[in-house]
Amino acid sequence: MGWVAGSDTPCRQGMFQTPGHSVCLWDGRIDNREDLLGHTGLSPECSDAALILASYRKTGIDGLHRIVGDWSLCIWDADRREIVLASDFAGIRPLYYRRSETALYWSSSVADVVRWTDVTELDESYAASFLFRGRAPGRTPYAGILPVPAGHAVVIDRNRILNRAFWSLPLHLETRYRDERQYEERLLELFRESVRARLAKDAPTCAELSGGLDSSSVVSMASRLRRELPGDPPDLITFTYTHEKSADERFYLEVERACQVSPCHLDLHEYPAAEAGRMGALPGLWEPRFQGLARKMAALGSAVLLTGQFGDFVMGNTLDDIGQVAEWLAKGRFGKAVRTAYAWGRAMQAPIYPILWRSFREAYFNWIPSTNLSASVGAMPASAEDSLSEGWRSRLESMERQRLADDPARHAPPGRRRRFRAAAEALQSRILQTPEALQHLSYTHPYAHRPLIEFMLTIPAEIMVAPGQPRRLMRRAFASLLPPLVLKRNSKAFYEETYRGALVPMATALLKDSREIHLVERGYIDRPSLTSRLERFSQGLDCNAVQLRQILLLEFWLRQRIASSPSPARSSELAVS
Repeated sequence: MGWVAGSDTPCRQGMFQTPGHSVCLWDGRIDNREDLLGHTGLSPECSDAALILASYRKTGIDGLHRIVGDWSLCIWDADRREIVLASDFAGIRPLYYRRSETALYWSSSVADVVRWTDVTELDESYAASFLFRGRAPGRTPYAGILPVPAGHAVVIDRNRILNRAFWSLPLHLETRYRDERQYEERLLELFRESVRARLAKDAPTCAELSGGLDSSSVVSMASRLRRELPGDPPDLITFTYTHEKSADERFYLEVERACQVSPCHLDLHEYPAAEAGRMGALPGLWEPRFQGLARKMAALGSAVLLTGQFGDFVMGNTLDDIGQVAEWLAKGRFGKAVRTAYAWGRAMQAPIYPILWRSFREAYFNWIPSTNLSASVGAMPASAEDSLSEGWRSRLESMERQRLADDPARHAPPGRRRRFRAAAEALQSRILQTPEALQHLSYTHPYAHRPLIEFMLTIPAEIMVAPGQPRRLMRRAFASLLPPLVLKRNSKAFYEETYRGALVPMATALLKDSREIHLVERGYIDRPSLTSRLERFSQGLDCNAVQLRQILLLEFWLRQRIASSPSPARSSELAVS
């Protein structure tokens, strides 16, 4: 979805114009169409774009929270003479824009906006945040090109640009049932609804399958729903990414057997996590895999790819949820707090006193325990060395202070702040955003179904997770859905060796000529520190490999951008400005 002045085809997915010349450009999927039809009074035959525009005209920007699904939109409000750009609550369907002195450009493809505007300057705030945290909320690497924030509308008129939130985290809502079985029934119901809304109707549906609980649950539910369809339903095809000595093999083979899917195994040696010269429009991992998936799905005639992403967070895959202790302290239930702290201490093999002290600080001093989103995808680094120059470290400290000051989790009740902070960071960073190479597909995450997330964020923590029992509610609710072997699985495979195999050649290339490193020349990175870490990384030694990965990705992304620039002048601007 995009628009350039003079273009005859502003939108691939949908467009509707009223007699008064208001226009809606729509890209996405609506999961609650019946609700919106009742709200607007339109007939079921209307297009999605017409339905969304009618809802907007009735309730304005605040009414955008009614739309459940993965979507982005652009509305030209002819009455107000303003443009509204908006994305769903998790930012799954991307949308970018750039306002210049004479024009406004927007698109679901950042590459299109770059091509239209000839932007070559690197956004320094993006670079600093990416190098430090691996993501940069509210930024792109291209100066002046911004993403529409998840759950927000960007309102643009002749004189101003205004950001307005239409969805926020349910910080103070609680969902409580008398019988614990009701939580299980509701979770299974919401999960079923989520997968059903995402299945393709008249074409094959593809799904990623690792053998973990999250992807296995998605495939198992998709298989169950497919079997309930009359006649000969479309195929369910699974993509599994294999590598040597994978701990996942016996689990995904069991799911393939139980669900009778059409499996497709992709060797990660052919689809590396990263490769010099094959970076996408944004720096990041897995671009070769995304390109390969796009080709394979085109050959299969499929336009839907389900993932298990965000399941770790939503379903409570954690061995540390001692915020439950803080909740009891805040309620004055001191005996219950001590007993809960003791149970968590035994499960974590940790002393009870640090647990009580941390909980006391959270319960009475508005303190929030730190969270690290990388813990859901890989091991925490043993070393904190980051190689940032002193100048950029000072700037980052200022940015981090502002980020924490704006943290919505500060207003959550004690015991729930850590979980809400993790949710806010994930959604604001748009970690579930559709990759550029897959934007023509419905790349979608059943665990990011908004009603499901809102339910899991508002139920009592002890229902979801107990000491030594991560995913407690999930395992009970999905007992009849998953094969027993997978249901009892406690292990989790990581891709650290896969990352290492892809990134060692890039590290070696930098070591061969460490005098020409763009991030060093720009003043972001300290050369001696980086060189030392590259040598240790190449030898398999501790070097904070997770953060070093971010340096390598941004450096080789910069090199690719400079190499692809059509003129020496533009190349020089990108490298130096």
